[in-house]
Amino acid sequence: MLSINSTNTRGLSPLVLVEEKMEIRQLKYFAEIYRTGNLSLAAENLSLTQPALSQQIALLERELKVALFERSRRGMTATAAGEIFAAKAAELLKGFSELEAALVPEHAVAQVSFAVGETLAAHFVPKLMVALRASFPGTRFRVIESNLTEIRAALRNGQVDFALSPEAISESAYHNRYLLEDEILPVVSAEDPLSQRRLDWEKLRLREWILFHPGSAIRKISDQIFSDMEQKFEPRISMELRSVAGAVQCLEAGLGIGFISDLSLTERLTALRVAQLTRRRRFFLAYRRKSEKMAPFVEAILQFAASLSRTA
Repeated sequence: MLSINSTNTRGLSPLVLVEEKMEIRQLKYFAEIYRTGNLSLAAENLSLTQPALSQQIALLERELKVALFERSRRGMTATAAGEIFAAKAAELLKGFSELEAALVPEHAVAQVSFAVGETLAAHFVPKLMVALRASFPGTRFRVIESNLTEIRAALRNGQVDFALSPEAISESAYHNRYLLEDEILPVVSAEDPLSQRRLDWEKLRLREWILFHPGSAIRKISDQIFSDMEQKFEPRISMELRSVAGAVQCLEAGLGIGFISDLSLTERLTALRVAQLTRRRRFFLAYRRKSEKMAPFVEAILQFAASLSRTA
Protein backbone atom coordinates (compact mmCIF):
# COMPACT_ATOMS: atom_id res chain seq x y z
CA MET A 1 0.00 0.00 0.00
CA LEU A 2 0.97 3.67 -0.25
CA SER A 3 1.60 6.50 2.15
CA ILE A 4 2.11 10.01 0.80
CA ASN A 5 2.12 13.33 2.60
CA SER A 6 1.87 16.58 0.67
CA THR A 7 0.91 19.81 2.44
CA ASN A 8 -0.74 22.54 0.45
CA THR A 9 0.87 25.79 1.64
CA ARG A 10 -1.97 27.88 0.23
CA GLY A 11 -4.38 26.84 2.92
CA LEU A 12 -5.86 23.73 1.32
CA SER A 13 -6.25 20.60 3.40
CA PRO A 14 -3.21 18.27 3.44
CA LEU A 15 -3.32 15.49 0.90
CA VAL A 16 -2.81 12.29 2.87
CA LEU A 17 -3.07 8.93 1.15
CA VAL A 18 -4.17 6.53 3.86
CA GLU A 19 -1.82 3.58 4.00
CA GLU A 20 -4.50 1.01 4.83
CA LYS A 21 -6.87 2.00 2.01
CA MET A 22 -5.01 3.70 -0.83
CA GLU A 23 -4.25 1.50 -3.86
CA ILE A 24 -2.23 1.99 -7.01
CA ARG A 25 -5.29 1.39 -9.14
CA GLN A 26 -6.92 4.47 -7.64
CA LEU A 27 -3.98 6.55 -8.81
CA LYS A 28 -4.53 5.14 -12.29
CA TYR A 29 -8.24 5.89 -12.14
CA PHE A 30 -7.59 9.47 -11.09
CA ALA A 31 -4.88 9.91 -13.74
CA GLU A 32 -7.16 8.69 -16.52
CA ILE A 33 -9.95 11.10 -15.60
CA TYR A 34 -7.42 13.92 -15.25
CA ARG A 35 -5.97 13.07 -18.66
CA THR A 36 -9.27 12.81 -20.55
CA GLY A 37 -11.37 15.29 -18.57
CA ASN A 38 -14.32 12.99 -19.15
CA LEU A 39 -15.69 10.39 -16.72
CA SER A 40 -17.47 8.33 -19.37
CA LEU A 41 -14.43 8.20 -21.65
CA ALA A 42 -12.11 7.38 -18.75
CA ALA A 43 -14.40 4.55 -17.64
CA GLU A 44 -14.40 3.10 -21.15
CA ASN A 45 -10.61 3.30 -21.34
CA LEU A 46 -10.28 1.58 -17.98
CA SER A 47 -12.86 -1.11 -18.82
CA LEU A 48 -15.03 0.01 -15.90
CA THR A 49 -18.62 1.13 -15.67
CA GLN A 50 -19.12 4.85 -15.18
CA PRO A 51 -20.84 4.42 -11.76
CA ALA A 52 -18.00 2.18 -10.54
CA LEU A 53 -15.35 4.70 -11.54
CA SER A 54 -17.32 7.58 -10.06
CA GLN A 55 -17.62 5.67 -6.80
CA GLN A 56 -13.87 5.05 -6.66
CA ILE A 57 -13.11 8.75 -7.12
CA ALA A 58 -15.70 9.65 -4.49
CA LEU A 59 -14.02 7.22 -2.05
CA LEU A 60 -10.64 8.73 -2.86
CA GLU A 61 -11.93 12.25 -2.23
CA ARG A 62 -13.51 11.12 1.03
CA GLU A 63 -10.21 9.62 2.20
CA LEU A 64 -8.30 12.77 1.25
CA LYS A 65 -11.01 15.09 2.62
CA VAL A 66 -10.72 17.31 -0.47
CA ALA A 67 -12.52 17.59 -3.80
CA LEU A 68 -10.20 16.55 -6.62
CA PHE A 69 -12.53 17.43 -9.51
CA GLU A 70 -15.17 19.98 -10.38
CA ARG A 71 -18.05 18.25 -12.16
CA SER A 72 -20.02 19.92 -14.94
CA ARG A 73 -21.85 19.05 -18.14
CA ARG A 74 -18.64 19.76 -20.07
CA GLY A 75 -16.66 17.20 -18.11
CA MET A 76 -14.40 17.03 -15.07
CA THR A 77 -11.78 19.66 -14.27
CA ALA A 78 -9.17 19.29 -11.57
CA THR A 79 -9.49 21.54 -8.54
CA ALA A 80 -6.44 23.26 -7.02
CA ALA A 81 -6.04 20.26 -4.73
CA GLY A 82 -6.53 17.97 -7.73
CA GLU A 83 -3.65 19.64 -9.57
CA ILE A 84 -1.36 19.04 -6.59
CA PHE A 85 -2.51 15.44 -6.37
CA ALA A 86 -2.05 14.98 -10.13
CA ALA A 87 1.62 15.96 -9.97
CA LYS A 88 2.31 13.53 -7.12
CA ALA A 89 0.29 10.75 -8.75
CA ALA A 90 2.17 11.20 -12.03
CA GLU A 91 5.50 10.83 -10.23
CA LEU A 92 4.37 7.66 -8.52
CA LEU A 93 2.89 6.09 -11.64
CA LYS A 94 6.03 6.88 -13.60
CA GLY A 95 8.08 5.20 -10.90
CA PHE A 96 5.89 2.10 -10.98
CA SER A 97 6.10 1.99 -14.78
CA GLU A 98 9.89 2.23 -14.67
CA LEU A 99 9.99 -0.49 -12.02
CA GLU A 100 7.86 -2.81 -14.15
CA ALA A 101 10.07 -2.13 -17.19
CA ALA A 102 13.20 -2.85 -15.15
CA LEU A 103 11.83 -6.24 -14.10
CA VAL A 104 11.27 -7.32 -17.72
CA PRO A 105 14.34 -8.58 -19.60
CA GLU A 106 15.40 -6.15 -22.34
CA HIS A 107 15.18 -8.84 -25.00
CA ALA A 108 11.50 -9.46 -24.19
CA VAL A 109 10.38 -6.60 -26.46
CA ALA A 110 13.11 -6.04 -29.03
CA GLN A 111 10.89 -4.15 -31.49
CA VAL A 112 7.61 -2.26 -31.32
CA SER A 113 5.79 -1.13 -34.44
CA PHE A 114 2.82 1.18 -34.85
CA ALA A 115 0.78 2.73 -37.63
CA VAL A 116 -0.07 6.43 -37.70
CA GLY A 117 -1.82 8.87 -40.02
CA GLU A 118 0.04 11.65 -41.77
CA THR A 119 -1.12 14.49 -39.52
CA LEU A 120 0.25 12.89 -36.36
CA ALA A 121 3.28 11.56 -38.25
CA ALA A 122 4.26 15.16 -38.98
CA HIS A 123 3.20 16.93 -35.80
CA PHE A 124 3.25 14.42 -32.94
CA VAL A 125 5.42 11.42 -33.70
CA PRO A 126 8.86 13.15 -33.94
CA LYS A 127 8.81 14.33 -30.31
CA LEU A 128 7.12 11.10 -29.24
CA MET A 129 9.93 9.03 -30.73
CA VAL A 130 12.55 11.04 -28.86
CA ALA A 131 10.70 10.37 -25.60
CA LEU A 132 10.20 6.64 -26.33
CA ARG A 133 13.83 6.08 -27.25
CA ALA A 134 14.91 7.76 -24.03
CA SER A 135 12.50 5.69 -21.91
CA PHE A 136 13.10 2.35 -23.70
CA PRO A 137 16.71 2.34 -24.96
CA GLY A 138 16.65 -1.42 -25.48
CA THR A 139 13.69 -1.33 -27.87
CA ARG A 140 13.68 -0.50 -31.57
CA PHE A 141 10.62 1.44 -32.76
CA ARG A 142 9.20 1.15 -36.27
CA VAL A 143 6.63 3.67 -37.52
CA ILE A 144 4.41 3.07 -40.56
CA GLU A 145 2.53 6.05 -41.98
CA SER A 146 -0.91 4.88 -43.10
CA ASN A 147 -4.42 6.03 -43.93
CA LEU A 148 -7.38 4.84 -41.85
CA THR A 149 -8.09 1.81 -44.06
CA GLU A 150 -4.43 0.75 -43.94
CA ILE A 151 -4.32 1.26 -40.16
CA ARG A 152 -7.23 -1.14 -39.68
CA ALA A 153 -5.66 -3.70 -42.01
CA ALA A 154 -2.26 -3.45 -40.34
CA LEU A 155 -3.78 -4.11 -36.91
CA ARG A 156 -5.96 -6.94 -38.19
CA ASN A 157 -3.03 -8.64 -39.97
CA GLY A 158 -0.66 -8.23 -37.05
CA GLN A 159 1.72 -6.00 -38.98
CA VAL A 160 1.79 -3.48 -36.13
CA ASP A 161 1.47 -3.72 -32.36
CA PHE A 162 -0.78 -0.70 -32.07
CA ALA A 163 -1.99 2.36 -33.97
CA LEU A 164 -2.53 6.07 -33.44
CA SER A 165 -5.88 6.23 -35.18
CA PRO A 166 -8.18 9.16 -36.08
CA GLU A 167 -11.11 6.89 -35.23
CA ALA A 168 -11.72 4.23 -32.62
CA ILE A 169 -11.30 0.70 -33.97
CA SER A 170 -14.72 -0.85 -33.46
CA GLU A 171 -13.76 -4.53 -33.53
CA SER A 172 -14.10 -6.18 -30.10
CA ALA A 173 -10.56 -7.57 -30.31
CA TYR A 174 -9.12 -4.08 -29.84
CA HIS A 175 -8.93 -1.65 -26.99
CA ASN A 176 -9.12 2.10 -27.71
CA ARG A 177 -7.58 4.70 -25.41
CA TYR A 178 -8.19 8.40 -25.95
CA LEU A 179 -4.93 10.04 -27.07
CA LEU A 180 -5.50 13.68 -28.03
CA GLU A 181 -7.72 16.02 -30.05
CA ASP A 182 -7.37 18.34 -33.00
CA GLU A 183 -9.74 20.55 -34.96
CA ILE A 184 -10.58 20.20 -38.65
CA LEU A 185 -11.32 23.61 -40.15
CA PRO A 186 -11.26 25.47 -43.50
CA VAL A 187 -8.24 27.62 -44.29
CA VAL A 188 -7.06 30.00 -46.99
CA SER A 189 -3.82 31.75 -47.77
CA ALA A 190 -3.10 34.62 -45.37
CA GLU A 191 -3.08 36.88 -48.45
CA ASP A 192 -6.54 35.75 -49.61
CA PRO A 193 -9.26 38.45 -49.30
CA LEU A 194 -11.42 35.93 -47.39
CA SER A 195 -8.92 36.03 -44.54
CA GLN A 196 -9.88 39.64 -43.84
CA ARG A 197 -13.61 39.59 -44.58
CA ARG A 198 -16.79 38.21 -43.15
CA LEU A 199 -17.63 34.86 -44.68
CA ASP A 200 -19.89 35.14 -47.74
CA TRP A 201 -21.59 31.88 -48.77
CA GLU A 202 -22.16 33.05 -52.33
CA LYS A 203 -18.48 33.77 -52.79
CA LEU A 204 -17.62 30.38 -51.36
CA ARG A 205 -19.77 28.76 -54.03
CA LEU A 206 -17.59 30.36 -56.70
CA ARG A 207 -14.25 29.47 -55.16
CA GLU A 208 -12.17 26.38 -55.88
CA TRP A 209 -11.52 23.85 -53.14
CA ILE A 210 -8.43 21.81 -52.38
CA LEU A 211 -9.53 18.63 -50.60
CA PHE A 212 -7.86 15.44 -49.50
CA HIS A 213 -8.27 12.28 -51.51
CA PRO A 214 -11.52 10.29 -50.99
CA GLY A 215 -11.02 7.72 -48.25
CA SER A 216 -8.77 9.90 -46.10
CA ALA A 217 -9.89 10.74 -42.57
CA ILE A 218 -10.01 14.50 -43.16
CA ARG A 219 -11.89 14.07 -46.46
CA LYS A 220 -14.45 11.95 -44.64
CA ILE A 221 -14.99 14.82 -42.19
CA SER A 222 -15.10 17.54 -44.86
CA ASP A 223 -17.65 15.55 -46.90
CA GLN A 224 -19.81 15.24 -43.78
CA ILE A 225 -19.55 18.99 -43.18
CA PHE A 226 -20.81 19.73 -46.69
CA SER A 227 -23.60 17.17 -46.25
CA ASP A 228 -24.72 18.69 -42.95
CA MET A 229 -24.97 22.26 -44.23
CA GLU A 230 -28.49 23.72 -44.32
CA GLN A 231 -27.95 25.21 -47.75
CA LYS A 232 -27.13 22.67 -50.43
CA PHE A 233 -23.47 23.11 -51.14
CA GLU A 234 -21.31 21.21 -53.60
CA PRO A 235 -17.74 22.50 -53.65
CA ARG A 236 -15.91 23.15 -56.89
CA ILE A 237 -13.02 20.75 -56.35
CA SER A 238 -9.83 21.66 -58.17
CA MET A 239 -7.44 19.29 -56.35
CA GLU A 240 -7.68 16.02 -54.44
CA LEU A 241 -4.40 15.42 -52.64
CA ARG A 242 -2.98 12.65 -50.48
CA SER A 243 -0.17 14.58 -48.80
CA VAL A 244 -0.69 16.98 -45.89
CA ALA A 245 2.46 18.85 -46.88
CA GLY A 246 1.23 19.12 -50.49
CA ALA A 247 -2.18 20.41 -49.41
CA VAL A 248 -0.61 22.99 -47.09
CA GLN A 249 1.72 24.25 -49.81
CA CYS A 250 -1.09 24.60 -52.35
CA LEU A 251 -3.25 26.43 -49.82
CA GLU A 252 -0.38 28.74 -48.90
CA ALA A 253 0.03 29.52 -52.59
CA GLY A 254 -3.57 30.77 -52.72
CA LEU A 255 -4.84 28.04 -55.05
CA GLY A 256 -8.09 27.49 -53.17
CA ILE A 257 -9.86 26.80 -49.87
CA GLY A 258 -9.32 23.56 -48.01
CA PHE A 259 -9.81 21.66 -44.77
CA ILE A 260 -6.79 20.77 -42.64
CA SER A 261 -6.05 19.98 -39.01
CA ASP A 262 -5.24 22.90 -36.75
CA LEU A 263 -2.02 21.00 -36.01
CA SER A 264 -0.97 21.80 -39.59
CA LEU A 265 -1.63 25.55 -39.47
CA THR A 266 1.25 27.81 -40.54
CA GLU A 267 1.84 31.57 -40.45
CA ARG A 268 0.98 31.70 -44.15
CA LEU A 269 -2.50 30.27 -43.60
CA THR A 270 -5.60 31.83 -42.05
CA ALA A 271 -8.30 29.70 -40.46
CA LEU A 272 -11.91 30.54 -41.35
CA ARG A 273 -13.38 29.97 -37.90
CA VAL A 274 -17.03 29.26 -38.62
CA ALA A 275 -18.75 26.86 -36.21
CA GLN A 276 -20.72 24.95 -38.86
CA LEU A 277 -17.55 24.38 -40.91
CA THR A 278 -15.49 23.12 -37.98
CA ARG A 279 -15.27 19.69 -36.34
CA ARG A 280 -13.38 18.43 -33.32
CA ARG A 281 -11.63 15.10 -33.87
CA ARG A 282 -10.32 12.60 -31.36
CA PHE A 283 -7.34 10.34 -31.90
CA PHE A 284 -7.13 6.98 -30.19
CA LEU A 285 -4.35 4.61 -29.27
CA ALA A 286 -5.69 1.27 -30.50
CA TYR A 287 -4.15 -2.10 -29.65
CA ARG A 288 -5.11 -5.74 -29.23
CA ARG A 289 -6.61 -6.77 -25.92
CA LYS A 290 -4.53 -9.07 -23.72
CA SER A 291 -1.25 -7.68 -25.10
CA GLU A 292 0.43 -7.29 -21.72
CA LYS A 293 3.88 -6.66 -23.19
CA MET A 294 2.62 -3.47 -24.81
CA ALA A 295 1.30 -2.00 -21.54
CA PRO A 296 4.46 0.00 -20.63
CA PHE A 297 4.62 1.51 -24.14
CA VAL A 298 0.90 2.32 -24.18
CA GLU A 299 1.10 4.12 -20.83
CA ALA A 300 4.26 6.00 -21.86
CA ILE A 301 2.58 7.28 -25.04
CA LEU A 302 -0.57 8.33 -23.19
CA GLN A 303 1.46 10.17 -20.56
CA PHE A 304 3.46 11.91 -23.27
CA ALA A 305 0.29 13.06 -25.04
CA ALA A 306 -1.14 14.31 -21.74
CA SER A 307 2.03 16.30 -21.03
CA LEU A 308 1.75 18.01 -24.41
CA SER A 309 -1.90 18.95 -23.90
CA ARG A 310 -1.12 20.50 -20.50
CA THR A 311 1.68 22.65 -21.94
CA ALA A 312 -0.22 23.69 -25.10
